[in-house]
Amino acid sequence: MTTIQSIRLFHLSAKLDNPIGNAVVTFDRRDTLLVHVTASDGTTDWGESWASPTEVAGVIGARLAPVLLGQNALRPGRLWQRMQAACGWDRLGTTMMAVAALDIALHDLAARLQGVPVSDLLGGVLRDRVPAYASGPFFRPGGHPFRTYAVEAEAYLREGYRAVKLRIGFAPHDDAKVVQDVRRALGEETGLMVDFNQSVTPRAALQTAGMMQAANLIWIEEPALPADLEGYRLLSGHMAPALAGGETFGAASQFRPFLESNCLDVLQPDIALCGGLSGVARVAMLAELFARPLLPHVWGSTVNFHAALHLTACLPAVRGGGFSPFPWMEVDMGPNPLLDLCGRPAPGADGMLGVPQGPGLGCDLTAEAIAPYVVWSRVIEME
Repeated sequence: MTTIQSIRLFHLSAKLDNPIGNAVVTFDRRDTLLVHVTASDGTTDWGESWASPTEVAGVIGARLAPVLLGQNALRPGRLWQRMQAACGWDRLGTTMMAVAALDIALHDLAARLQGVPVSDLLGGVLRDRVPAYASGPFFRPGGHPFRTYAVEAEAYLREGYRAVKLRIGFAPHDDAKVVQDVRRALGEETGLMVDFNQSVTPRAALQTAGMMQAANLIWIEEPALPADLEGYRLLSGHMAPALAGGETFGAASQFRPFLESNCLDVLQPDIALCGGLSGVARVAMLAELFARPLLPHVWGSTVNFHAALHLTACLPAVRGGGFSPFPWMEVDMGPNPLLDLCGRPAPGADGMLGVPQGPGLGCDLTAEAIAPYVVWSRVIEME
């Protein structure tokens, strides 16, 4: 039996040349926690949770590593249940981020041990190539935050993207104007979405949406605080574009009230926050039951990106607006050295991303590649 022998944690931080952000936050670096698990036969893997690296590492060391070390490395589903039991009543927030990081790693490990891609463990791909959308542009400080939006969006189009998601939430008239400017720059055939990043009240979002009607948006993302069920109910009856959200949710149970109220149209769990691939698989079941598309929110490093790519390849098709049926794959267009560790993701001429066919996640990180960004590392081993 191949068992789990050690868990190594790496806090990575990459300084950006120029800060970027959204309507809520500006940042000048990218941070994440990578998890590196080693099996008794020497096989290794990678997992990630990009939020709160120090706190997540503390949960892994104190509560989760003890229930994994020495266990059969070929049973990621069983190990997820062991981690859930170790969490006790605390099954949201930082705890589920820690579960997520390890669950991604355990899927990578089990797939590598069997010589198959992670997608095989998720049931098998339904498509070899996944439609990609450009997640950007971002706010830029030091002037009007939208000053480069149209130019950047046109550049995404030249790179092969067929859909673009803008960050907005600066001011209603400015938001509406930049959306119209980008629509003219991209033409009517390109999919266009917007993301408020929880920066406005529902009524302010409704005001802005009324001024953006001519842009023919596919969805409006996070037009209220994540858990504001009443806000989403209000908006769902007055907005033509789909409502998208859920990227901060830590469990499938948090999506259920929104689905039962028919006020969330596009589900966006983040694998690195919502219990890993095992946790998001439960969201996918809800999405299928309620006939809603699931499009993973993607942030952090190449590890979370590859996990989302494998999952997206396995999700059922759902009709939606734009150039292709859902699901689509989100590609972070901001500066991010941690996303570039295995080469910058880019679509082909058809606007699609190829799904890795090799063992595991398909991102073979090395110590040399991550070394410039390591803030600290810690090893947890069998006693």
